Amino acid sequence: MIWMAVSTYIEKTIGRRRAKIALAVLALAIGLYGFHVLDKNAAVKAAKEGLVSRVELSAAKAELKVLKDRAAALEAANFQFQRQLQEAEALQTRQALELEDYESTVDAVVGPALLEQLRNR
Repeated sequence: MIWMAVSTYIEKTIGRRRAKIALAVLALAIGLYGFHVLDKNAAVKAAKEGLVSRVELSAAKAELKVLKDRAAALEAANFQFQRQLQEAEALQTRQALELEDYESTVDAVVGPALLEQLRNR
């Protein structure tokens, strides 16, 4: 009812042909606005997804770097530990030989070589 009154008023003021043209232009403007809104939403969604994927990628790269650094530190510590272990085993062997040398002295007399060795300690 209201539509009829409005359309009749528009036809009488600007004419039927101009009213149809105005209606077509208005429909086109509404359609373009709707497309703009939908396109903007799609662009925002794509931008969000791109940002999220870039953030996830940079986080994964940072995590990989941390893991590589940790692996390198563990490898260096393991190398250092192996070196210290070899040194300790060599020291243990030397001390065992030295102890065996002390134990093999059966005459209970300190010789000049042993006395000199004990003085140098």
